[in-house]
Amino acid sequence: MSPADVLLQPIFNPVGGYGSYVVPAAFVLILQQTLLIGAAMLTGSALAKAGGAFTSVLGRGIAHLTVYLPALTLYLIVLPRIYGFSTLGHLPQLFALGTVFLLATSFMGQAIGAWFKRPENATILLLATSLPQFFTAGFAWPREAIPEAATALGQLFPADSAIDGLVRINQLGAGIWEVAHDWLGLWCLTLAYFALAVISALAVKRRQENARG
Repeated sequence: MSPADVLLQPIFNPVGGYGSYVVPAAFVLILQQTLLIGAAMLTGSALAKAGGAFTSVLGRGIAHLTVYLPALTLYLIVLPRIYGFSTLGHLPQLFALGTVFLLATSFMGQAIGAWFKRPENATILLLATSLPQFFTAGFAWPREAIPEAATALGQLFPADSAIDGLVRINQLGAGIWEVAHDWLGLWCLTLAYFALAVISALAVKRRQENARG
């Protein structure tokens, strides 16, 4: 006989299933891959037009951010509530991390897409990285069972830090300073990929000018 009645009330997993843990993280990966592929595909044609490398890269990054903010709202705010997932995060902190994540993804796509003559080649390459990232992010497979080299490669993608930070904020109720390492990591990726995108744009424009001359 049980000496007391126990009432179990799940806090972070109200639906009591594995989906409430995997699906929010998969939403972040979907956001990254669609934006990454789109930015890479459009970069080649954008570089063929006149304009400075610095301003064009920054302008496209802001444009991608503007376009993807509604998608970020859909995947991080609307859909979790429809599916009944835990939503304990504060919206300003969620958007503070999500904004940097989108900028880092845009600049990464621009840096990669500048070197492809055919947009479809960038799509094939980046699409093939989706499934490996699903496992190296550590939410569908324990990080302890993943080789360190694969984990290091996974950290080159913004989704690695974004998944950890956004899920902690949105589903677990963490504050922005409790995921400061993810936030700072995304800022580092943003600055690094912005510099690479500008360098790539300058190199491609110079190559185009030499070809015309």
